[in-house]
Amino acid sequence: MRFRILGPLEVFDGTDWRGISATKPRTLLATLLVQRDVPVPTDRLGAELWGEREPKAAANLIQQYVMRLRRELGDRQGRLLVTRPPGYQMVLADEGDVDAAAFTRLGESGRAALAAGDAERAADLLAEALALWRGPVLADVPTGPLVEAEAARLAEQRLDVLQSRVEADLACGRHAALVPELRQSVREHPLREGLWGQLMLALYRSGRQAEALDAYREVHRLLAGELSIEPSAPLGDLQLRMLRGDPRIDLPEAETGTGSRPAARPSEGAAHAGQPSAAPRQLPAAVGGFAGRRAELRLLDGLPDDAAAGPGPAVCVIAGTAGAGKTTLALHWAHRAAPHFPDGQLYVNLHGFAPATGPMPPGEAIRGFLEALSVAPERIPDALEARAALLRTKTAGRRLLFVLDNAGDAAQVRPLLPGSAGCAVVVTSRSQLAGLAVTDGALLLSLDVLPREEARELLAARLGADRVAAEPEPVAELIDLCARLPLALAVTAARAAGRPGFALSAVVAELRDVTGRLEALDAGEGVSSVRAVFSWSYRRLDSVTARVFRLLGLHPGRDVAAPAVAALACLSVREAAAALTALARVHLIAEHRPGRYSFHDLLRAYAADLTAAEDPEAERAAALHRLFDHCLYSARAARGHLAPARSEVPLPPPVPGSVPHCPEGYEQAMAWFEAEHTVLLTVTDAAGPAGFDGHAWQLPLAMADFLHLSGRWHDWATTQQTAIVAARKQGDRAGTALCHCESGRAAIRMRRHEEAHQELLRALELQRGLGDLTAQADTLRTLAWSYEQQGDYRTALHHVEQVLELQKAVGNLAGQAGALNNLGWCLTHLGDHEKALARCREALRLHRAGGSLLGAAYVWETLGFIHHAMGQYAEAVDSYRQCWDGFRRFGNRYGEADALRSLGESLRAAGDPEAAREAWRDALVILDELEHPDADVVRGLLRTTAG
Repeated sequence: MRFRILGPLEVFDGTDWRGISATKPRTLLATLLVQRDVPVPTDRLGAELWGEREPKAAANLIQQYVMRLRRELGDRQGRLLVTRPPGYQMVLADEGDVDAAAFTRLGESGRAALAAGDAERAADLLAEALALWRGPVLADVPTGPLVEAEAARLAEQRLDVLQSRVEADLACGRHAALVPELRQSVREHPLREGLWGQLMLALYRSGRQAEALDAYREVHRLLAGELSIEPSAPLGDLQLRMLRGDPRIDLPEAETGTGSRPAARPSEGAAHAGQPSAAPRQLPAAVGGFAGRRAELRLLDGLPDDAAAGPGPAVCVIAGTAGAGKTTLALHWAHRAAPHFPDGQLYVNLHGFAPATGPMPPGEAIRGFLEALSVAPERIPDALEARAALLRTKTAGRRLLFVLDNAGDAAQVRPLLPGSAGCAVVVTSRSQLAGLAVTDGALLLSLDVLPREEARELLAARLGADRVAAEPEPVAELIDLCARLPLALAVTAARAAGRPGFALSAVVAELRDVTGRLEALDAGEGVSSVRAVFSWSYRRLDSVTARVFRLLGLHPGRDVAAPAVAALACLSVREAAAALTALARVHLIAEHRPGRYSFHDLLRAYAADLTAAEDPEAERAAALHRLFDHCLYSARAARGHLAPARSEVPLPPPVPGSVPHCPEGYEQAMAWFEAEHTVLLTVTDAAGPAGFDGHAWQLPLAMADFLHLSGRWHDWATTQQTAIVAARKQGDRAGTALCHCESGRAAIRMRRHEEAHQELLRALELQRGLGDLTAQADTLRTLAWSYEQQGDYRTALHHVEQVLELQKAVGNLAGQAGALNNLGWCLTHLGDHEKALARCREALRLHRAGGSLLGAAYVWETLGFIHHAMGQYAEAVDSYRQCWDGFRRFGNRYGEADALRSLGESLRAAGDPEAAREAWRDALVILDELEHPDADVVRGLLRTTAG
């Protein structure tokens, strides 16, 4: 087990690097790693995790986080994360298991080589040390005192190593190549005189004496203005030597090297310790074994300077054929450039050429960016123009890197561009997107197949230089058979690496044998040899894994997890996970996030061709049926935890093999939806055209409460329109009415009340024609909610009274209780508090009789509101505590936090501000755990009552 802290916290589990998803366990692990030499007491851990907001149950929570971490690290026996009174300690097998230790060791070795006069070796060792940095120390960890101190120490150490590496490069004669990097470094660390001196020297030795002296004048003005001091004696002495043309500052002839490094080293730019921990870090992992593309990297290395110079963002389009390595290049460069963009890195796959899903709408991509920039989902506007304007507002004045992968055309890209200087945008596309050069000043970078030498370097990086050098002729033929296309070379190298005992000549013979059989699969893009490579890997799969690969070509989503694959292929989840792991091992799919897999478009097309050719139509239809049932019944099970009182549409049993996922409790249900909702949206669009109209309207109903609770109201509204069309097509009047009602609910949330009324009245008309009293009650209750949202409590009261009569008519006690609670809410807003209390007490009696813990919690919430409005603060406090207890026992974490927030307001009104702050601190712990935007509201309450 190895760890990386020089950037976002990552763990290597023997197969791949991955993050720790939950914030508090991630912070705990980070604290133990930076203090790995000693046990960390529990009270210090509490201060690191919560600061001044430490909850009463901190010790118990820390114990739970430790158990969770041990599960994630495969350390159930506690040999790695050890309990050592008075706290815990990380015990590593080797100090080098943390990248920071390797960085320190390489830095010391590099400085020793520099002191010994071996500048070339020093430059290499110090560059290797700096290459370990992927961003600010523990960039995705909220900073407590211990983490902050270690981050500052390492950032300072990194600057020392950077200056030593520049000193070594200057000694090797690479002065001209250093100028752009040093200009960037002095912008980031303007008070670091050593960097200014190195910039002056690099300029002077490049024949740019005037610019060198300008640099001195700039630092002189800066120090005088900021600190009221003169430059140090060494810097002043350097200026005088330059004015005199002192030959002692020229590089001696014997030391002038001919080697060169890239003009800028974005991966080695200064660290940005102290940046907000909320800065987005969305870049997928860079591909290992990257090689070549030196000319392209040099062009990309100029983007940070271009971004800083303005007046707008720096944009580069990397264009090329499918499989040319556009994404690999973009991500490789983006990771090394990340330190130049301390406000974060944003990534999206636009799926511009995805045959199954179609291009991602720009508005959807912007939504993802805005959420990553901490904009609450419900605050994101619907219109594309408004979203794009908000994105420009949120990125103004910030230094962000955007990677827009797999764009279809310029129109898909333009709304995603930031509006001001400081940002850089890298776009990858199979199209040239020349329009972006004309209107947005984009740099166009055309990526061809690899030159032969760089193709050889790629194979050497993945197979080992000795193995490649030992068989030059087979390697040359292998490169030809792969058409020098990076994707094909990567797939081939993965297969050959898995068979280290085979001569490469045998590997080539095998590949040569299948090439002639695949002419029928040529896609007309000159990639028949590439498909031969795919076939070569595919033919080596066992029958189960091969079938999984073929059927993945049917999956309409942009990514997939093991349970859905189990349904698609009629396997157990364990068997599906094993097949996915086997496919990822040979690069036929990629695990882009832990447990979630995606296709390259060429591979998706290849899999679709295979399943069409090899799997009977009936089997393909059955596979889709199992998949759609898996999505529908899993969503139904998850929705049951979010809204257990909601009535459900009767469904037939799921088909055998559909393996529905059944979350346990509210939190697991929300987590499942968060992971799967984009797939569910795509399945909703695909179900109708595939002949599954029932799924096309039933799945949106099952998703509705999640989309509501998570603030994805535009998706809520859009899916219901799809559902209405599908239900009508099926001739299901009851289903159509339900979809109209759900569409009305979404419109209410978006404050489109006229539209909501139209949808709800359509639903009522259908339900009255069917004589469905229960459905009419639900629709009238939603109509009442619309009037509540508009502040018209009298009209809302009229509709709720109708709801109560209908629920009594059908004998639905839970429905009656809900209506009585709604009556209480309306009555108290109309000033009739006594009658409101009577209605809510009756509702509470019915919920208790029916055993509805959640229903009772909502009534206690209304009772708390009524008592608070009446000035009965003690009763309000008691009601909110009952509400909090009900949500806690049910597992509704957000409900707990909301109850605690209201409890705090009643406690403050009752004259107990300290108890109020305690309730708000406990609420804040939960909201921070949920990463919910309401946390900022509670922080505001705490600030207003501080002291």
